[in-house]
Amino acid sequence: MSDSHFLILCIEVANGVTSVAISDNGVCMAEQTIPQANKAADVLHTQVHALLQTAGLRFSDLQAVAVSAGPGSYTGLRIGVAAAKGYCFALSIPLIAVPSFEAMVEGIQNRYGKTGFDAYMPMIDARRMEVFTGIYSPTAEVRQSFSSLIVDETFPDWLKQDKILLFGNGAFKASAYMAGSRSDIMQDFQPAAADMCRIAYNRWKNGQTEDIAYYEPHYSKAFYTPANK
Repeated sequence: MSDSHFLILCIEVANGVTSVAISDNGVCMAEQTIPQANKAADVLHTQVHALLQTAGLRFSDLQAVAVSAGPGSYTGLRIGVAAAKGYCFALSIPLIAVPSFEAMVEGIQNRYGKTGFDAYMPMIDARRMEVFTGIYSPTAEVRQSFSSLIVDETFPDWLKQDKILLFGNGAFKASAYMAGSRSDIMQDFQPAAADMCRIAYNRWKNGQTEDIAYYEPHYSKAFYTPANK
């Protein structure tokens, strides 16, 4: 592979899919996505190997690894980051963290063609009526961030001023409160590692890489497990 090609392996397992892609100077040159949830522990490494074979690449051709930084599934984030760190240690290449919401905004605009909104509100299910979310401008700049947000009868207050697109696997929780708003909802958005390609490349060019030994993903809230009975 020519020195003019900067190749980044992108890994998205934080948000309900197991998805990998190769970024070539910010452009997705190959991708594979398994839409079923909770498959990362079983298939991620073999999926990466298959992706490289499809692209005609070797592990030694990679020059960085990017991983979805969260928020999202606690287990998915840990699996993705552990895999990314292992590849980076073994290959002595940089680790890049891509904020999950930023990649989702990239995907909704470019893969799904959803433009013309005043703002975007990616929503990731966080159990019960809670979601991880934020409000983003059309250029993916953060307008408002939340550690998490409870979707209830006060929720329409967020929708009154702007025409906002709500999307992601937590967006269904808002459907009961959308009547009369200028905003819209898209419940079948599926994240993909391809959405990380341009962002990861730009972060690398800007020197935004992580300390491989100490990096932790953005969990938003602590892991919860029910007590034994």
